[in-house]
Amino acid sequence: MSYRNPKYTYVSSQPAFDKLTDSIVGAAQTISAKKEKALEDDKKKGEALAQAGQGASSAYIRDYIGKNNVGNQNTQGAVTNFFKGKGKLVADLTMATSGANRSCEVDGDCEEKEAELARLQNAPATIQNMMETVLDQLDYESIDNFDASQNPDLILASNIMSGKPLFGEAQGYSYSLEEGEGGTYDLVFKGEEFEGGEKRINSAELQTVTGPGQTALLQGTQKASTQQFEVMKNTEIIQGASYDPNSGAFVGGGNFNAADFATNENGNMGFYTTTDSKGNETMHAIIDQSEVKKRIKPGVAQTLEANFGIGEENSRINDGQVRTYWNKVLSTKDWAKNALNSYDEDELRNVFGDQTSSIKELKTRWGNVFSNWSTRKDLNEDQIAVFKELYLKQQAQSITQAMQNHTSNTVTGMDISNYGANNSELQNEVIEDLD
Repeated sequence: MSYRNPKYTYVSSQPAFDKLTDSIVGAAQTISAKKEKALEDDKKKGEALAQAGQGASSAYIRDYIGKNNVGNQNTQGAVTNFFKGKGKLVADLTMATSGANRSCEVDGDCEEKEAELARLQNAPATIQNMMETVLDQLDYESIDNFDASQNPDLILASNIMSGKPLFGEAQGYSYSLEEGEGGTYDLVFKGEEFEGGEKRINSAELQTVTGPGQTALLQGTQKASTQQFEVMKNTEIIQGASYDPNSGAFVGGGNFNAADFATNENGNMGFYTTTDSKGNETMHAIIDQSEVKKRIKPGVAQTLEANFGIGEENSRINDGQVRTYWNKVLSTKDWAKNALNSYDEDELRNVFGDQTSSIKELKTRWGNVFSNWSTRKDLNEDQIAVFKELYLKQQAQSITQAMQNHTSNTVTGMDISNYGANNSELQNEVIEDLD
């Protein structure tokens, strides 16, 4: 076959690939550049190691702390390495599959070569989309109140890809781009901490997991205040209250009948008085948390389903959100750690829906829940049961405090007389809290 015919003249496609890969690598460098300051900070180095899920042993840290031998893995880039020589291959495949006398007809492999050519022609766009998605998804430093225990493998991959101290080629870490099955591509991260020595992220699987309506690879932690405000809105426990249209935060306003929330189990009302600068006294109810807890249950159920996928059947649980909220919010509170002491037998049985186990067994099940919830194991029914109960208790505490300090919290002598004598013990307790 003559190559003098312009139709078959070899023109290297490598410059076009270089331009595309430069665009991809440039995107990576732009995102990495935002982190340069953090990488130079010693405190950030320590946090990075901790967030890597204990990826480096104490001896490793001792021997390599302060060294940042990233090598050429980040400067040259996995994408650039992958596309080396691909331009000539595209030209060869184009010539073999084009014209009246295609050489692939002689070889009998036209279908295979045409498929390979199409895959290579689509590769830059596919890989660029993959790389941009990975860089965004693994940027855990941008996540508020990040739970580092949720997926150590992905955090380690992030540290390798961004070239953090202690995670370069000199320390035995690397990443590369390889062809996968069915026209897909794999990002391959290597390091001894990975099971089997490597972690693969496939382009098609990545798109399936993180596409529209799906979930993030690394979960953020929802704010406790956001939960409170959503429950307040759902229940309308303070009628006519105002909420910020952007953040959803409770602004104020609205009203409620304080006497409806001030009765205790003995049927008495607790109250206290305040005196203004003119000597005028105002009586305020001591808002009963157990009463608030009963009133907000429907709103809590609605918020649990909307924010965590926890419903009656628990079939749509967003376990990533449940784990992060447990690890970073609920389980860190002293009141949550000590909550078991405030539950009687009936309440504890209601938490687990168990009327047959001994009280000792129920307390043991509760205690077993109090650990860090790793992604290594699926969430079990006891974890979900305690999560729901402590979430409800958290909302009851927060909303009770908001109502305690609300301008609607005033009562009259007539209100008090309807509920009998004042509960001095409860009154003293609340006054101490207010002080």
